[in-house]
Amino acid sequence: MSHVDPSLRQRLSAAIVLVAGVASLLFGASFWLLYRQQLEAERAEASLHVNRTLQAAWENAMLKRDIPGLRDIVARLGELPGIRDVMILAPQGEVRFASDPRKLGLQLPSIAQAHPAGQPVTRFELVHGAEVLRSINPVPNRTPCTPCHGAVEKNPVNGILVIDYDAAPIRAQARKSAWLWAAAGVLVVLLTLTTLWFVLRRHVVRPLLSLERTAQALASGDLAARAEKSADDEIGRLAEAFNQMAEKLSAQMRRLLLQQHYLQGVLDGLPDGVRVIRLADKRVVLANQAFCQQVGRSLTEVVGQACHLASHGKAEPCIPTLVVCPLEALKAPGARLKTMHRHRHRDGHEVPVEVHAARIELDDGAGPAAYVIEVMRDLREAVRISQEQRLSELGLLAAGVAHEIHNPLASMRLGVQSLQREAAAGRLDPVRAAEYLALIDQEIDQCLAVTRRLLLLARPPSQTLQPVVVNDALRDTVQLLEYDAQTRGIRQHLTLPAEPLRVLAEEAEIRMIFLNLIQNAHHAMPAGGELHASAWQENGAVVVEIRDTGVGIEPHCLPRIFDPFYSKRADGVHGTGLGLTIVKSCLERLQGSIGVDSAPHRGSAFTVRLPSAEKAFPHAPQDTPHRR
Repeated sequence: MSHVDPSLRQRLSAAIVLVAGVASLLFGASFWLLYRQQLEAERAEASLHVNRTLQAAWENAMLKRDIPGLRDIVARLGELPGIRDVMILAPQGEVRFASDPRKLGLQLPSIAQAHPAGQPVTRFELVHGAEVLRSINPVPNRTPCTPCHGAVEKNPVNGILVIDYDAAPIRAQARKSAWLWAAAGVLVVLLTLTTLWFVLRRHVVRPLLSLERTAQALASGDLAARAEKSADDEIGRLAEAFNQMAEKLSAQMRRLLLQQHYLQGVLDGLPDGVRVIRLADKRVVLANQAFCQQVGRSLTEVVGQACHLASHGKAEPCIPTLVVCPLEALKAPGARLKTMHRHRHRDGHEVPVEVHAARIELDDGAGPAAYVIEVMRDLREAVRISQEQRLSELGLLAAGVAHEIHNPLASMRLGVQSLQREAAAGRLDPVRAAEYLALIDQEIDQCLAVTRRLLLLARPPSQTLQPVVVNDALRDTVQLLEYDAQTRGIRQHLTLPAEPLRVLAEEAEIRMIFLNLIQNAHHAMPAGGELHASAWQENGAVVVEIRDTGVGIEPHCLPRIFDPFYSKRADGVHGTGLGLTIVKSCLERLQGSIGVDSAPHRGSAFTVRLPSAEKAFPHAPQDTPHRR
């Protein structure tokens, strides 16, 4: 059973009741003691006056030897209301006179010994089981009394006057007065505490309850909740400070939510799947829509789930020995890896993905924690886009080839038809027939040149590098793409030196490099333009430049154009983003390089540099360097 702490109001009520009770008891007890002392003092003062009167009468009677008169005075005094007994004792304690004749002659040495020559004393005592207020007054010896009682120095006391007052009425009156005063004190205390309670409730408890309700509302998500300011006092200023804190907290929460929405929007805008995994519990803490589409789940179903359940549909973690798990493989902050996974879609089919993962350290509020960020590319989509682009490029290339072959074939057909007609009419002229055959042979050579260029482009790579004539490779590539240029409104210009420029390479690879660069130049001129392809030799290197008058490249895009899968074509077609990556990779393998000079609306120029083949054959004749 849970323990519930009492509220402030309950604690204040209990404290006030306790204080009121203790104060009332202390007030009553104090009043009782004070009243009793005052009553005793008053009775002692009264008895002192009586004693003085009696003493005077006693002394007068003793001087006059009027013993019966003194006895009569004691007897009448004993009959007064409230007086139980009156006695006159000798200095040694013998009762000489008493209002009660039965006590005559009694010896009371305790009284005589306690006050041989002391001051008068009044106190409550028990006498024969009854409480009395006893007043004891020693009667001092004086000069007129010395003839009977001796010298004052030897006998300082002539006798002791004892008066017993009935204590019961005194006690009753004291209790009654004490209760009345105690009740009055309790009433005053209660009125004071009640007033205090209402003041505390109005100015302390109620404002604190308002602060409590406001704090609970803020904790439950109501950022518009504010505390009431009751007065311009300490609690009112506390409420104002609390409201200022709540306003700042609300602003911070709004900024945090905006940042979360901004971050989620940025992630959702990425084409690849992204998720962030907390290493401690292997839970997905962040993901984007692309990842959700890969696994066929909503964002709420992915975030908070274990990574293996969200992506592989497994209740247990992946076995590190059977699959490359980034959570197990990345041991240090900043470590990265690239691997292939097969995610499982909700409907059961597998999705091949390329995973790029990195481990980072972040402070999540409870201290530094390790996270793994995964970027997952759907390989099916990459293959589909690559296939579509390749088919489109092959279609354009095939159209160009068909155009290159169509004209020679048409010419050959006209020649053959003319020979058939002349042969059928019997007018076949051997000279004219030879001319037709020479024309047909010429056109066949042109068709063979086109097919040769295609075969060279499609030749499989060899293991050994061979000298390749750059002039021929560049000329053939430009001619293959002439039809594509005409359809786009592009005029192609080719500038080559007379001497052959040779490099050590694989011919199909060189032609593929030129094909990619010229196609990229065509893509950069969707509204038409001019393309300049040129080559020359410079400082032991063969330089090839492909320059266009297209839209150019933005400065912030230049550093990324050679990155894999980066595509931003001016004609609006989504490419694979692999063309320039393949070109750079091939050139690096051939110990070459590629540079680019571009600006928006000014066109681009790609410059390829390859070591000249003459470096590999130092004794071969050197070509004369050629500059444009």
